[in-house]
Amino acid sequence: MSVYFIESNVSLFSTQLTKFATRLPTYAADLGFSVDEKKEAVDDAAYMAWIVKTDDDVATSKLAWKAYETLAREGSVDVAVLIPPAAMVITAAPTLVEPGIQRRFAQKAAKAKANTKCSEAVQKDLGIYTAPDAVVTVIPDLKVAEQAGHPELVFTKHGYLVINLYRDTGAGYGTAPYKTLTKSHFVDYDLPAVGVTAHYKYKIVFVVDDVEVGSFSPEVSINVIGR
Repeated sequence: MSVYFIESNVSLFSTQLTKFATRLPTYAADLGFSVDEKKEAVDDAAYMAWIVKTDDDVATSKLAWKAYETLAREGSVDVAVLIPPAAMVITAAPTLVEPGIQRRFAQKAAKAKANTKCSEAVQKDLGIYTAPDAVVTVIPDLKVAEQAGHPELVFTKHGYLVINLYRDTGAGYGTAPYKTLTKSHFVDYDLPAVGVTAHYKYKIVFVVDDVEVGSFSPEVSINVIGR
């Protein structure tokens, strides 16, 4: 079975765009690409790279502020004074582009592949080769800690938009996810009955087009007490 060559993971897609834009000038004359098409590829790659970096910076800043919020509220660490995290700085955007970066990339790739000079080796060099039996190799990372008596789950999305979270409270994980998440931070407010201690286990897996892909994260666990 062949897998569509465009990366689903947005970080990998950004890398793919950069590779294509960087290598295209080598083959542009043979494949019939104009100066404007080459510039468009460069601008699209730069803009997507800026989006991905900014998204990562926002996620990092969010985690820092969440930890600061917990410290301010709970005082779980012995510090003399509360010092907020440094304010996030968003770098200036590169040349603005129109919506539809992926569509434009797909059109350029299709144009290149339609040319008899675009061999398998050239396609691989441009990052547009359709590889057989491609698989997701990124394994999700998942961490759990206590936040005001509730399990707090944090993980890196690695560019994936959707994650399925599975939970085992003693009866197994089951076949259906406990939650489907679109953010890289989740607090589980569903506790056992008052006074009851339970051992909660969690694992996550990436989702693309409603299908779970790749491997599950290593299992994490935490003891919780109903209140």
